[in-house]
Amino acid sequence: MAIKIWGIDVSKYNHPIDWEKVKAAGVKFAIRRIGFASTRNRNNLYVDPYFEEFYKGAREVGIPVGGYFYSRCNSRTTAKDEASFITNAIKGKQFEYPIWLDVEDTTNLNSADKYTLTKAVVTCLEEIKAAGYYVGIYSGKYILRDKINDNKLKNYDHWIAQYAVHPTYTTYKIAMWQFGGEVNFLTDKKIPGIGSDVADQNYCYKDYPTIIKNAGLNGFENGYINDTLPFYIKTLGQVDIRKLPDVNSSLVYTVPRAGIRYRVTKISDDGKWGYVRYRDGWITLDEDYVKLD
Repeated sequence: MAIKIWGIDVSKYNHPIDWEKVKAAGVKFAIRRIGFASTRNRNNLYVDPYFEEFYKGAREVGIPVGGYFYSRCNSRTTAKDEASFITNAIKGKQFEYPIWLDVEDTTNLNSADKYTLTKAVVTCLEEIKAAGYYVGIYSGKYILRDKINDNKLKNYDHWIAQYAVHPTYTTYKIAMWQFGGEVNFLTDKKIPGIGSDVADQNYCYKDYPTIIKNAGLNGFENGYINDTLPFYIKTLGQVDIRKLPDVNSSLVYTVPRAGIRYRVTKISDDGKWGYVRYRDGWITLDEDYVKLD
């Protein structure tokens, strides 16, 4: 069943925020700006002055949170620097929604060729992902068409900015859509509790809290194996392999004993199952049944 969850994204420009009023207005999630690269010097990186306050305030009233960083990386070096800055800024916190790389700065987009910019963006995303976070890219339809090789970003969730009645980006499936702010064709632009009265509004089409918590990402832990694909596992005893990643799916094979090795090439959205091509089925990644080899 398709889902559509209403939420906001905020930065220092939305301060102050009364999170109780925001929750009462029906906001279901909040993506806060973690920080930004200076528009004068991309090597100068800053944490949003209200990042900590917004994080604490949203969590105190039970609003799930995510984060974004206004990026100006245009090389592998600046990408790695941004990734390191981001992971240090969010260390020790938990996020039910992804960590998004905001790619929209016009000057930066004109500072390097398409290949170089794409390489920088991918490098930054991969560095953050390797630190244990669920990552995605935030940008606009035309930026992804003209300035970045979007085909190199197909494995990352897309958060598309387009103030319209409906989004017209169709290259890949949209995970989140920023549909309004000062300009808003779908809802009232004013949100109770927001200091500036207006905040960017979004629809989310994925159950991120479940996906992220089950995968043990973004500061959450679980009892399931998660590693860079592909990876190998060994059984700890008898375990079933099923046609689909579901305990109720039909049985493909029962592994008879401990010590059988399998190569996992895909992980289910909930992080609980791994696809093994040799048996053409899905095996549990529960650490009670298998271990990383």
